[in-house]
Amino acid sequence: MARKMFTQEDAALPMNYPGFIFRTLREEGYCAMALLAGTGLTEELLSDPDHRFGLTALRRLILNAIEQTGDPHLGVTLALKFDPGFIGAAAYTMMNAPTFADSLEIASRYAFLTFPNIEFVLLPQSSAGETRETAIRLSPKLPLGDIAYFVGSASLISCNRLLKEVLRRPTVATRGDLRVSEPDGWAGVASNLGFPVRFNAQVDLLVFPSELLHQPLPGADPINHARLLAICEKFAAEAGFKTTLRSQVVSFLEANGNMGASLREAAASLGYSQRALRRHLEQSGTSYRKLVEEVRFSRAREMLTSTTKSIGAIAHELGYDSPSNFARSFKRSTGITPGALRESRRGPRNAGQD
Repeated sequence: MARKMFTQEDAALPMNYPGFIFRTLREEGYCAMALLAGTGLTEELLSDPDHRFGLTALRRLILNAIEQTGDPHLGVTLALKFDPGFIGAAAYTMMNAPTFADSLEIASRYAFLTFPNIEFVLLPQSSAGETRETAIRLSPKLPLGDIAYFVGSASLISCNRLLKEVLRRPTVATRGDLRVSEPDGWAGVASNLGFPVRFNAQVDLLVFPSELLHQPLPGADPINHARLLAICEKFAAEAGFKTTLRSQVVSFLEANGNMGASLREAAASLGYSQRALRRHLEQSGTSYRKLVEEVRFSRAREMLTSTTKSIGAIAHELGYDSPSNFARSFKRSTGITPGALRESRRGPRNAGQD
């Protein structure tokens, strides 16, 4: 089944992690109504394995939770309580894989079933900065804005807890990297993690010793692994949404008037270096400039045909330095001037009114 690209509003996120947030805070005595305010969720929906919701609603739930608890490090606090079993079939498939490397390959293929907003990528050893270390990149697929610290820190800690469970080791990660700046009060929670974290990094990473990759897993079970793998394949085939880097860039550009954002700003928001973002887009047969133009022209068509804004106002809103530059670019791409497009759409309506 073909899967469509999801945006911040599309219902793609399952209830595993939001349900965990809600249940944990309810057990601690926090008000259900206050936690769910503005999310569109109910206690029943949070227990529904088939329900999905959007990133905007997740953001509201997280901000409500931070406000109610007064804990700016709530992502860390909750992640330290997160049972890897809550992830579901993908986690158990990882635990039954032959080796740690096989387990990580499973994660890269099926992590999206529970966390469709996070890209799980095992990097080559040389990309981790040290030849004796390997890293997992945990990149948000859509801009996170004011919940970036919550999601980034929770992703690092939850991933490390999962890897410890897979290997049945007390420690796995040797370092974590986060793109966000170090928050106030970090020293008070840092000692609970079991690994140091570097802030203002280019990407979110979890680093571990490369020697672990070829280690046989204590829970390796070829029979259960095959069965669980088939379940993951079935769930993946039924998944209604996916993202590609192209769709992530488009979603970024469409969000909050980002059409004037630079390649550097887009790369930072999506968890890539400028070079990596440029290279991956080239491999997909496009470029950042082309995507900016696509989004601009799509928005231009919408405004030209559905609003009375002047062409000059539209050009300014889309980030062009003059109406003439906008008109030239628009005609070069579409074969028609902005004014001609507007008149062509008005014609049939006016004719019908005569």
